[in-house]
Amino acid sequence: MTLYPKIRNVKRGNIAIKIMAIVSIVIALTCTIVNLCTSTRYLWCLIVMVGIIYSWITVIYSVHRNINIASNVVLQTIAISALTLCIDYILGYQGWAINLAIPIIIIVANVTILVLTIVSVRRYYKYAIYELILSVLSFIPLIILLAFDGIITRPIFTIIASSIAAFTLVMSLILCGRNIVEELDRRLHM
Repeated sequence: MTLYPKIRNVKRGNIAIKIMAIVSIVIALTCTIVNLCTSTRYLWCLIVMVGIIYSWITVIYSVHRNINIASNVVLQTIAISALTLCIDYILGYQGWAINLAIPIIIIVANVTILVLTIVSVRRYYKYAIYELILSVLSFIPLIILLAFDGIITRPIFTIIASSIAAFTLVMSLILCGRNIVEELDRRLHM
């Protein structure tokens, strides 16, 4: 048993990343060529490229060992929301991303954070900042609904998602209010 940390083989990791980058480029180029040769109705190769970018964001973020699970939830919420918006836009913008997909993503993220809070009340301070960030992100569709007419055409999912976000925030404050204040003081030097 040694007291020193185990050193990772950096060369092997760099080679794996280079191989993955080459494979990603080959896939993107192949899909672009096939798309341009077979169909001009939709540029579905853009969906593949956006998926590759999303995969890279997830892999790069997940490779780090000491990542807070709540930060991963926030990152995935942002990344998957952006992915669905891009796909909706590439397919001719039907509004399904803003009306259905993003509210569902927000609901799942908020319920996940609430479960993390309930399961680990004593260690909740680790999730406090991410809970607040997720709460702010969760109300963006509601703000869009109230401020801009016609962007969100089916508001029921947005209202449900914002209600769940508010409920999750209130429950977190009830369960761990003092911890949240202490964490904000510590992190933001308030």
